[in-house]
Amino acid sequence: MNYKINWNWDMVLKSSKREAVFIRNGKKVTISGDDQHDNEFIHEIDFPGLGRLEALPNGNAVFFTDLLGVTKTIKETGRYSLRWPGWCAFWRPLKKFHFLSDQPVVGLPGEITPHQFMVKFLEPQLQYKEDEKDLAVMVNVFAGLKDGKKKKIVVNLLIERDLKTGLMAMSLGVGYTASIVACMIASGEIKGKGVLSPATDIPYDSFMKQLSQRGIALDEKIEF
Repeated sequence: MNYKINWNWDMVLKSSKREAVFIRNGKKVTISGDDQHDNEFIHEIDFPGLGRLEALPNGNAVFFTDLLGVTKTIKETGRYSLRWPGWCAFWRPLKKFHFLSDQPVVGLPGEITPHQFMVKFLEPQLQYKEDEKDLAVMVNVFAGLKDGKKKKIVVNLLIERDLKTGLMAMSLGVGYTASIVACMIASGEIKGKGVLSPATDIPYDSFMKQLSQRGIALDEKIEF
């Protein structure tokens, strides 16, 4: 599988069944969860220092363009999960055979679904050893026109497990960001009340500075 667990395995499998919503040629496109590992939009990218990664549509990208109020001007947007090459080839036949079904298997002594079996059976076998590192990788690409000129911004993020503390890369990426925002709320730097959005309500420059101070830095390249 070329995969070990650095977050909730049940949720990993559930995310493997959710639909993808994105925009192509200015039109909204939806890929069902059943076809997540078998569609024409699966492709590979090159990530600096890692090599080739498989990108598969996963999640609702249009939710974010709606949130930012730019959906009507977007020609193309997508949200993808990144895995080592071969991930889709592994899951494609298993999903065709309903190994992630939520319907109980008839004839077993008790109601157990294939999904539940995959969680209980695989989870103990996919744990990291103390000397193994996980990776959290993110690529953001923004391309369009600004002031009448073409502009492209590529932002790469790579987090590795801290073997001294044992904290996973995924834990660092989620934990640091949450703690920074909690401090911003407590100090009054974020003044909004109620349910806020990370996409619109967090002071970007201050947040990125504090993230860098914790050892997480973005590699940003701008092309004109």
